[in-house]
Amino acid sequence: MPIRVAMDATRALNALRWTPLRWPRLGSGGASTRVRHVFWSALIAFAILIPSLLNPVDQFAWMIQSKLASQTAPANVVFLSSADDLDDPRLGHRRAELAQALEELERRGVGKVYLDIAFDEPSSAQYDGALARAIADLGPRIVLADQVELDAKGQEVVYRTIPEIAGHASRVVSDKQDTNYFGVKWVSRYTYPIEGREIPTLGAVLGGWAGKKQGTFQIDYGFQSQELTTLSLDELLDRGNPKSSRIDLAGKNVVIGYERQVSGTRLSIPKGANAPASYIPIHAGETLRNDRTGFVDGRIMLAAVAAMLTLLVVIGTNRRRRWVGYALISAGIPVALAVAARLGIRLEASYAIGLCLIYAMFRSRTRWKHWVALVNQDTGIPTLRALEARLTREGATSGHVVIAKLHNYERVLKSLRNEDRNAYLIKVIDRLRAADPGLAIYSDGHHIGWYTHSDNTKALIEHLEGMRAIFAAPVLVNAHSIDVDITFGLAAIEGDSQGRIVAALAAAEETSEAHEPIKFAESSIQSDLLWDISLRARIDEAMEMGEIYCVYQPKIETATGHMVGVEALVRWHDPARGFINPMHFIQQCEKAGRMEHLTRYVLQSACSAGKLLHFRGRTITMSVNISATLLGDMRIVGIVRNILQATRFDPRFLMLEITETSRIADLGTASTILHELRALGLRISIDDFGVGAANFETFYELPFDELKIDRLFVANLARDAKARAIVSSIVSMGREARITIVAEGVETAQDMEILNKIGCDELQGYYFSRPIPLSNLLEFKDTAQETRAVNMV
Repeated sequence: MPIRVAMDATRALNALRWTPLRWPRLGSGGASTRVRHVFWSALIAFAILIPSLLNPVDQFAWMIQSKLASQTAPANVVFLSSADDLDDPRLGHRRAELAQALEELERRGVGKVYLDIAFDEPSSAQYDGALARAIADLGPRIVLADQVELDAKGQEVVYRTIPEIAGHASRVVSDKQDTNYFGVKWVSRYTYPIEGREIPTLGAVLGGWAGKKQGTFQIDYGFQSQELTTLSLDELLDRGNPKSSRIDLAGKNVVIGYERQVSGTRLSIPKGANAPASYIPIHAGETLRNDRTGFVDGRIMLAAVAAMLTLLVVIGTNRRRRWVGYALISAGIPVALAVAARLGIRLEASYAIGLCLIYAMFRSRTRWKHWVALVNQDTGIPTLRALEARLTREGATSGHVVIAKLHNYERVLKSLRNEDRNAYLIKVIDRLRAADPGLAIYSDGHHIGWYTHSDNTKALIEHLEGMRAIFAAPVLVNAHSIDVDITFGLAAIEGDSQGRIVAALAAAEETSEAHEPIKFAESSIQSDLLWDISLRARIDEAMEMGEIYCVYQPKIETATGHMVGVEALVRWHDPARGFINPMHFIQQCEKAGRMEHLTRYVLQSACSAGKLLHFRGRTITMSVNISATLLGDMRIVGIVRNILQATRFDPRFLMLEITETSRIADLGTASTILHELRALGLRISIDDFGVGAANFETFYELPFDELKIDRLFVANLARDAKARAIVSSIVSMGREARITIVAEGVETAQDMEILNKIGCDELQGYYFSRPIPLSNLLEFKDTAQETRAVNMV
């Protein structure tokens, strides 16, 4: 028994066991797929950006930026706070206390006072008068802040200090209502419209705004609010208080506002929860003073990260480099946030982060799909695509791919219960592992494949013969004995691991139990298969680009030597492949369902050429081949009619040559269609008569006007009396039936002389001319002597 294993068949069956499989590393598409994922991720992220759905993410990032910044608190600003409700008109005595505080500030040489409280309702004249006098005494050194807030309906309401108290003091606007998801005001205005006038904001004035810039600016919460110099009204008025005495107020800017405990004034600041509302304009002023208003729009960040990802997936030639790149881009976003925080630049990074997350989701989904494609979900056995991925990953350049074909596999599965089907396949695989229990096996349907490093083809074939001997015994599945009919196709890697898998598959499909159970794939199988696939896809494009075109072979009248007709023959010259065999690509047209389109294209070209020849004075017949496969549908009649109308070619000079008559499924239907075609005024020819199904039955049943003798007989006229007798009888039959007889394949003067004596009507072949382009046909000479002279040149 020709087997190269270390045990006989019986021992092998007893020793079999199923071993765990080594999973292949999963692929996830090529660079073009990854670029497409970047594009869609960026598009989705941009679509999310438009309605600002990710603003909470940005604001959270800004809070982190604020905590990472290390600015020092302003030394020239002091916050004077009050825990009491100073503007309540029912508590007028507190206005008197505020007046005393203003007087104390004046006494201590304060630089400027910003009163961030609005007294919009009058109290008693005594208390309001005291506050008014204190404000007037400070003169230009005090600025009153009008308060802009939102009411219960979300409408803006402006609270202004009444003129009886404000006098002629300068006014600014303190807007604190534009808080967001985290209760933090991130953007402030330079000015605010009040009663038709643009009033500067408190933050802008504190920052030294000169009136040139308009619009909004970012607020940088870069310094610790706890570091701000603060003092309460009570501490200020208690002259014996040590804290008050330690604080030098001379020349300082003092902002007077409420403490956080006052109802309605609580507001979050990144570095101080429940901070006083007046901290917002103080931070805004410090932002302007230090010119930390930089801002990078989310679209810019999105475009930058998308560009980096695109560049990475294009130049990242292997998985490790791409993952390093992904890690650097992912880490680069928080690093950029930290650096920008130090520089006082706020980044809208949420959409860049969203892009990365969406891209990661795309890649995860793709990898999951690859995993599903690479592993049979029922058996857990890797598929042949997993074998392809493994060979690509390992860069295999030698060895063999073996594909086993299980015959009657589908019938066996139908006969087994669901729970037994996987057991059947696993038992077959166990037998294949008889010589190597650790062999990695891959399966797809009735195909089972594996890779062997061995380059010894002869030894491998002997080994496979031994495998077949092992399978001579049936496998036992749940008390059922099942015969296993198995054959093998194999292909040498030869540096093309992916292509050789397909080659081995093709070889396996050509095997049979009786005649060729083991078949070795030739090197050209894969390239031919791939070419055939691409050829079908390019047929329409080739027609549009002019790569598919017509050439014309003259038909010579035997008696006169004149050209009386031409046959249009289709050719294809591919820029990469060169000239493609017409029979080959016509077969591919039929397989791709493009035969009607090709026929229409050739008819159009041929009839247009015939019209031009007639215009030039060459009134000849134009013959066009029609596949017999088209004679099962009346649509061919409409195609021919439309082309004759479009080209205005005289149908009397059109000859349709029916080829491959063996493929006529229904002679009755074909006869009806041919009669309809003849009704258009054209004529019908039977091609390759005498071979295959182009026989007397076909000739009798169908309405032909011309018969073309196959070149097989014409080529043997000079040396074979039997061939001469066949040709002579066909010519006699044609004369009796009153149809034209044409001999194909005339290549010598002797052939022409014999056919002339026999009485053949027309001749066609290389002796007169090869198929030539239309431009050469226009110059073609009529006589055989001149034709030979042209061919010799």
